[in-house]
Formats: sequence, C-alpha cells, structure tokens
Amino acid sequence: MTMRTSLLSFLLAASVVSAAVADAAAAPAAAETPAAAGGRKRREPPPAVIPTAEVEAAEKLYRSQNYTGAVAQAKAALNRNERYTPAMLVMAKAYFKLGKNEWVKTLGDMMKNANAPEAEQADIYQMLAFMEIDKHNTPGAIEMLKKATGARPDYAMLWNNLGAQYLVAKNYREAVPVLEKATQLQPSFSKAHLNLGSAYRGVKEYEKAQAEYKQSLQLFPRYADAIFNLGILYLDADKMPNLDLVAKFNAAIAYLQQYKQMVAGAGQTVGPEADAYIQEAQDGIKKEQKRIERQKKQEERDKQRAAKKAVDDAKKAGAPAPGATPPAGATPPTSTVSPAPPPKPAPGAAASPALPFKPAPGAAPAASPAPRKP
Repeated sequence: MTMRTSLLSFLLAASVVSAAVADAAAAPAAAETPAAAGGRKRREPPPAVIPTAEVEAAEKLYRSQNYTGAVAQAKAALNRNERYTPAMLVMAKAYFKLGKNEWVKTLGDMMKNANAPEAEQADIYQMLAFMEIDKHNTPGAIEMLKKATGARPDYAMLWNNLGAQYLVAKNYREAVPVLEKATQLQPSFSKAHLNLGSAYRGVKEYEKAQAEYKQSLQLFPRYADAIFNLGILYLDADKMPNLDLVAKFNAAIAYLQQYKQMVAGAGQTVGPEADAYIQEAQDGIKKEQKRIERQKKQEERDKQRAAKKAVDDAKKAGAPAPGATPPAGATPPTSTVSPAPPPKPAPGAAASPALPFKPAPGAAPAASPAPRKP
C-alpha cells in the first residue's frame, strides 16, 4: 500500500459511507449522451464537488491556532473531494504546527500529483525548508527555498528566507542579489533590509550596509536587531567614513549600549553577547591608543636622529676653526696663490738680479693653481 493510499484511508475511513450516500443524494443525475454508433448512451461523470465552506472553516481554525480542529475540517473537505488541493494545504500547515512532519511531506507529494498551483507548492517547499533548518541542514534548506522562489518568484518572504540561509552559510555574495530582490518586491520589508545590510557587511561594502540598517530602522524605529547590527558594523568595519579608529569603536559601544537599553526596556533579557562586543570595542580603543603613543615616540626618536645627523654632516663639511692646531703628522694645506713677481727697477736704474723665492722654513713649496674644469 502506498503512502498516498494510506493517507486517504486514514482521512476517509471514518465517513466514507455516509459521504457517499450524501453525495449520491445531492448530486444531479448524470447526463447521458448518445454514442456515435450503435445507439448506446455514455454516462458523463458528475461535476466535482468544491468544499469551500469546509476549507474556510479549516483556515479560520488554523489562524486561531486550533491546529487539531483545522485538521478535522480539512479532512471533512477531502471527504467531499479527495483531490482538492487547498484542503491539503491547510491540513499540511496544521500538521507542520503540530510537528507531524511526515504528514507534511506526504501531503506535499499528493498536491504535486494533483497538479496543485505553484503558489500552493511554494508553501509546501517553504515548510520543507523549515524542517531542514530545524535539523541544522542549511544546504537542504537552501535547496527547498530555491524551489519555493522558483514556484512563486513574486513573494518577498521567500526571497528573504533564502537570503537568510545564505547568511547562515556565510555565502554573502549569493545573499546580496537574493535580498536585493526581496527589498525590491517589498520595499517596506524591514527584516529584508536588515538582512541585506548584513550581506553587504559580509562583502565589506560598509556604507551600503549602514544605509540598509538605517532604512530598516526608519521602517521600524524600535527594531532592536537593527541597532545591534549597527554596533557590530562599527566594530567589524576596517574603517568608516570620517571616523578614526577610536571614534569608530566608540560608535560601536554607543549602539550596543542603546541595544541593551532597548531590550531591557521591553522587559526582555539581554544576552551576554552585547557585553562581550562592548568589551571587544573597549579593548580595541586601548590597543589603538597604545599604537598611537608608540608612533608618537618613534616619530620623536626619528626627529632627534635627523637633527643629530644634520649637525654631524655640518661638522664634516665645514673648515677647521681659525687658530686650530692641526693634528700631529698632518700636512698643512698648500696655498693656491702664485708668488708675487719681483718689483721692476726704477727708470734708469740698473736691474738688480732677481732673488729666488724661498719658502718659509719647514713649509712645502707653493703649488700652481689647479686648472678650472670647463
């Protein structure tokens, strides 16, 4: 016996006889048409019964969280028309809430065999994805949600849920276009803007991330998750416009403190994560302040070295001071000036023989001037 047959037996066993009698009494007489040959008549099947009232009652019970009653009303609808997919869908949703996942899968197969509209199948795919999420099977959830968006591409919720699973998988590049699609389909969807901000943060587009978080807050001013994620953005970003590192960490602390106040003000318990991130930001400030102090000291040392080098270079390039005694054994500098010519005799006077030039005792002979380089 197949799963589909087992389900139908379960659904219909209680009232199949009474339903058959009621339908036989209520149904109009079958139309008879003449056969093409031989004069025999062929009986046409009666029109399908549409159990609208039973399905509406099941939907109302489901919305009021009476899931057992919703299942009972959906069974009543299927007793009248076993291929009526709206009844199968509300039953599947009620079973999902009751944790009876195998029935959800079976009803999904039945709906597919009954050619259910794609929008109804999309709901089944989404429930199957949630089952995979409960099992921490992120790839399986992504597979089901991709089928859901394919079956119903105009539904922003499905795109947002698919993007959220890409975020769980840290596949930020795949998450970005999916979540952009969600916000395009439903611009007022604050959760989709929040998730898109996280996707942008994952690909290091920090300004876009900040814009999406703030858009989420504009749509929902008391959205604590948006405040929290702004704090994480300022904590994680390499840099933010017009802020140095210390100012960036201080902004992170301010957002995280605001998050704590908002959660506590709503009467909820603040988890330890916020305090851990605040401590991380404070540690980052101390580390940056120490780095700045080290840098200042290094710059001062470099400045002192440069000044000392300049003094040393000036000393090496300058002449010795007047009157300074040359070191022992050093050769005195030679003169570059030619000796003056001997004086000419006065007119009429006999020229006296020129006396040879003698250097000073112990001095080297004067050198001729060095030729100038062209």
